[in-house]
Amino acid sequence: MQRRVISIVLAALAALAGLGATTPAFSATAPAGIAPLADTTPPTVPAGLSTTVRCNPLSVTLSWTASTDNVGVTGYDVYGAPYSGGTFVPVGTTSATSFTQPIMGLYLYEVRARDAAGNTSAFTEPVRVVPPPCPTMPPDPQPPTTPGTPTATVTCGSVTLTWTASTDNVSVIGYEIWRAPGATGGTLALVGTTTTSSFTQSGVGVYRFQVRARDATGNYSAFTSPVTVYVPACPTRGCTAVYSPAGDWPGAFQGKVVVTNTGTTATTGWTVTLTFPGGQQITRVWNASLDDFANPYTITNASYNGALAPGASTTFGFQATTSGTDNTPITACIRTPSS
Repeated sequence: MQRRVISIVLAALAALAGLGATTPAFSATAPAGIAPLADTTPPTVPAGLSTTVRCNPLSVTLSWTASTDNVGVTGYDVYGAPYSGGTFVPVGTTSATSFTQPIMGLYLYEVRARDAAGNTSAFTEPVRVVPPPCPTMPPDPQPPTTPGTPTATVTCGSVTLTWTASTDNVSVIGYEIWRAPGATGGTLALVGTTTTSSFTQSGVGVYRFQVRARDATGNYSAFTSPVTVYVPACPTRGCTAVYSPAGDWPGAFQGKVVVTNTGTTATTGWTVTLTFPGGQQITRVWNASLDDFANPYTITNASYNGALAPGASTTFGFQATTSGTDNTPITACIRTPSS
């Protein structure tokens, strides 16, 4: 009897073991067809920001401890501002945990981290950089040569400038990038520096850029000739507005704009903004309505061409005076979806 009880117990244990072996393991994998959640978690703030200054060339190296992130840190943005006051502006980016910059005088620097989803950490506390007591160098009255006139590569929302590098009898240690609003007028302001012969700037609108070089003894080259850049906004409003010229004569020109509904539903109306870079003035429009005769111009649909099915287009035209510069406007489009 005792042996039979033992046999029954052993058989039950074996059956339970077999059930356990076939029990499916828990899986944390999301079911097929369900998209992962967007990453909205920013990286941690870089820690331990410190500086090392050098005399030859006169420069500062910023160093910090790497940030962490739930997905991955892709780089760091370095900002600087004069210690005497002013707005922090971007001076460079790096994927490393250090950054070298020509000393610009008594200066403040701060750093933030970026991740692959575009999230940014808070900035570090600013650190101050004081030029070191370097040995006296022989007088160097010779400035660098002027950089080549910048070439602009424009994408929606930003522009990248490139230029031919300067030369110098000692060494070129960096470049300053200055910007003014509009194709004419406005005041140039320093918007960044770089140790290479390229620079990327974000912003939408019409700008003029000029670049100058700096050598190791503090001499500056002359500014380059200005380059005028038209930076369009990224299309995010469900419609596009594409301009093309339609004729010109002394002092005036005509243009046409094709409006296309790029959304997935029909529209009941649309609004197009035209921003001209050189003082051009619209005098009349057709197949549309002009809200105000002032740049930038806000143009809305007529009563008969506001309804556009997905993928459908309509065209309006305008006449304007010209100032002799490029007549191409920056365009932006907003659609009014059907309810």
